[in-house]
Amino acid sequence: MITMGQNESIHLASPTSTAAFVSPLSNRMMISSQQHGQLQLQAVAMPEAVSSPITIVEKPIPHITIGAENSDPNPVRNRKPLEVRQTDGGMVLISIIPNGFAVVDNEKFAGKKIVATECHLQGSVMYTGYAAMLDLSSIGQVFEVKIYSEDRELLSKHYNDDTHSVDDHAPGSKTGSESKRQVYGWDGFMNHSCDANAYFPLIYRTPTEMCYQAIALRDINVGDEVTCDYALFDYQCNGHEIELCACGSTKCRGKMLGFQGLPLQTKVELLCMVEEEIKDKFLQEENVVVYQSYLPQGIGLVTSSEDGSHLVATRRFDIGQPLFINSAQLIPMEDLTSKKFVLDVDGKYILLDKEHHFIYRDEYAEMLGFDSFMDHSCSPSTEQEYITKNEYVVRAKKVILPGDKITCDYGSLENTVAKQKNLGKSSFVCKCGESNCRGALVC
Repeated sequence: MITMGQNESIHLASPTSTAAFVSPLSNRMMISSQQHGQLQLQAVAMPEAVSSPITIVEKPIPHITIGAENSDPNPVRNRKPLEVRQTDGGMVLISIIPNGFAVVDNEKFAGKKIVATECHLQGSVMYTGYAAMLDLSSIGQVFEVKIYSEDRELLSKHYNDDTHSVDDHAPGSKTGSESKRQVYGWDGFMNHSCDANAYFPLIYRTPTEMCYQAIALRDINVGDEVTCDYALFDYQCNGHEIELCACGSTKCRGKMLGFQGLPLQTKVELLCMVEEEIKDKFLQEENVVVYQSYLPQGIGLVTSSEDGSHLVATRRFDIGQPLFINSAQLIPMEDLTSKKFVLDVDGKYILLDKEHHFIYRDEYAEMLGFDSFMDHSCSPSTEQEYITKNEYVVRAKKVILPGDKITCDYGSLENTVAKQKNLGKSSFVCKCGESNCRGALVC
């Protein structure tokens, strides 16, 4: 048992099977709904002492300036890590492999793979990569790749085709005469895994190149193969499908047909790592609405494969003390039948269950953002009081310590201001374990 003082707090760790998210305090809150790329914001002034549950944070993409070309006769000295050259024999890619990696033969099947020659810790930026934006149909499908070390030593030569590239989805990449692809250098030999250990957020894109970071999803040791999930790059594979996946992962999906071919739950889980163009296609085709929600100070969201998602305290709350004020999004009943809903909580995407994650009223349903994951208890630690039709304050009914689950009584969710009862669209057997547990509930 851990004893904590009144002002002590707990920091939630993130083991492999559990993720925890905590966001800073703000004095305003906003609800953001994103449908087909558009945002709708509703701002509400907040008392200084009360945390802000939902906000919008702008995240501009940094721009990296590439150095100017020079006339150095050495083909790679003072050059950027990927260059495209046209020769009498066709197109040549000059690619510089960073220290910490090697392109080697693949012992599983014909071809190459990339292995780590240095350790890369989870969350670290392993390298900055580049891809050339090229229309391969106009320059020939086969091209040469020359891989140099950072010391400018020629390591290997390869003849590649468009299987070492990805169809580009950016606006303007497809015209009547052009169909651009993202053509990679040394890391074009990276193999697919359904449980990849790296992902590649975009830094910037121009009409001729794109730049990205390579980030380790878990610790990568010397000798480990570095892999990526091809489904994050191709919405439709257009002839580059993997009909029988050989990644060997315990999470293997059996085949790789692009992002479009993934199950809905998997698509939502991977949304934080896909390119914006792929995300936009998914939202349009699946008729998905995304709401952004940010956790207030003192509140954490813990997610595990065994228990699902629930709210916990990361600081102490005394009896009667407000935990937060929240503003529900009112969803018309017709939207609930025709659309899918996804919640983005501090960058983690969660598919909402229409039966369990909404409060149903007579003419609409309330979507509560992060508060959709507060667990039920027949002896709850909080109670809510509606201030307006869609705003409410949550206060502590008992002392809540860091690490405690934050709970409410699902049977007491009436909106007294709007005179709206909870219509009770879901039922479950309560397992709160309290002495006054009511057993089966409809709420």
